[in-house]
Amino acid sequence: MLMSIERVLKLLEEGKSLEKIAELAHCEVSDVVSVIEEARTIINRHEKPFARKKIIIKRSADSPGEADASEGSSDILDYETRALFEGAELSTIPLNSILTMYIDGASSGNPGPAGIGIVILDQDDRQVGKVSSYIGRRTNNYAEYMALIRALKIALYFKTKILKIRTDSELVVKQLNGEYKVKNDQIKKLHEQAAKLMKSIAGCRIEHVSRNLNDKADYLAKKAVQ
Repeated sequence: MLMSIERVLKLLEEGKSLEKIAELAHCEVSDVVSVIEEARTIINRHEKPFARKKIIIKRSADSPGEADASEGSSDILDYETRALFEGAELSTIPLNSILTMYIDGASSGNPGPAGIGIVILDQDDRQVGKVSSYIGRRTNNYAEYMALIRALKIALYFKTKILKIRTDSELVVKQLNGEYKVKNDQIKKLHEQAAKLMKSIAGCRIEHVSRNLNDKADYLAKKAVQ
């Protein structure tokens, strides 16, 4: 690979995609990811990662559509941030890190009461957060996109450098990859929003996984509807 670690990280900060960096370095994308992970390991040896205080925000029993900071939460959150972390339980997530998020959406009735589920793993595959959030009366496809959008916004909040999104919705993956067209006007808006957010994270990828590998996110999405 004809590029230093410092140069790779600089290009990431400038918003260059993994594919573009690989092209400039005359190597494979997997080589770029390996360099970034190596850099993170070196940094972790010499610096204590930035850790946010634990945030626990659950849906209020009195107002199902609003976020309510539970007892013990030490962060004072503005309305937008409270909405972002509604139904979330997060522990230590460092800034500028590598994350994997499993996402799912569920609708009881399609359309009907709907929820989203997100499981957040750090670069060592340790669970560092989860989201189980009710989103009102929606279709299943709408819920799938809302789970994706919420995951992307959380990743941006923590300035995530490399993000792997995994979902059992083959439809969403193929629509975002341009293999399938989006016909529903309401879903088109969500699709455009998700695509824009993905471009904001240089190292963002979405991939399809089988349902059995996404069981935790599925459970959280269904739990939000109950």
